[in-house]
Amino acid sequence: MLDIETTGLSKTNDSITVIGTIVFDSETDCTLSKKCFNVVVAQDSKLPSDLVEMKHQVTKLLDDAGCVVAFNGINFDMPFILKWLLVPPACLAQPESTANGSTAKKRRKLADTADPACNHLVSAILGDVTRTAAGVTVAVDIDRWKHKYLDFCHLSKVYTGSYISLHNACLYNKIEVAKSGSGLQAIEWAHQKQWELLESYCMQDVVVLLALTKHAIRHGLRLPLVVYGKQGRNKQQGIVLRFDASMQPYIRNAEKSTNKPCLDIFDTSCMKALEFGGHNNDDGDGGGAAASGRACPPGIA
Repeated sequence: MLDIETTGLSKTNDSITVIGTIVFDSETDCTLSKKCFNVVVAQDSKLPSDLVEMKHQVTKLLDDAGCVVAFNGINFDMPFILKWLLVPPACLAQPESTANGSTAKKRRKLADTADPACNHLVSAILGDVTRTAAGVTVAVDIDRWKHKYLDFCHLSKVYTGSYISLHNACLYNKIEVAKSGSGLQAIEWAHQKQWELLESYCMQDVVVLLALTKHAIRHGLRLPLVVYGKQGRNKQQGIVLRFDASMQPYIRNAEKSTNKPCLDIFDTSCMKALEFGGHNNDDGDGGGAAASGRACPPGIA
């Protein structure tokens, strides 16, 4: 599972600052590793290999994972990560240089120094860049991990029609949450290069996400569902998403009242039995089934 911090919310203008990750084995219920990748420090490093190695490690984590858990990851975390992993440096987004071929040289240099594990991904985008105009856009589908995503925020939208925050998802599932800051503070910490505070804050979110994931595996994930009733008033009910061995969600039928006995309203021995015809019938025939002592077949009024 993973979480990122960024310089802002724009996928076009902003960038990743840190990536927090936890590798968890759901079969053995063991945490295998915890690591926070500081993207800014790697990018500012004098050794280009630092950034290449970091991209290699993140790529390997995504490749090896059976399931990639990220809260709002489909709309936020993964687009940022894909952009960071796959889109070439800024020089590659510039128009072709016809004067001295400097851009082409930089492309060749990138190809020579890139890690082989990521080369085929970079090459796919480089091919697109050479075929597009100055405003570079990648038209091909390059997300090879999308079949692994488990995004509780996205599932809330699919099953209830509304998104839910990580904080509210934890509250609704009775999971205690303690955080040392906010998203705005995280941006400030990045600007001030307070890396220890920023990395700690990011990893707190990943730890909370791990707790929510464990709860979903063991007990299911409760999500609020607003139901509109008479006179426009609404009642908040809930659904419970269960997850199979491959972490695919489903809703178990008859989630409620499975332990309660069903009352048969046509059974005359039952206190809740309906009476048909009434006791004050003047013709004395006793009216319907309840008065005559006969039970109607289920489903027939």
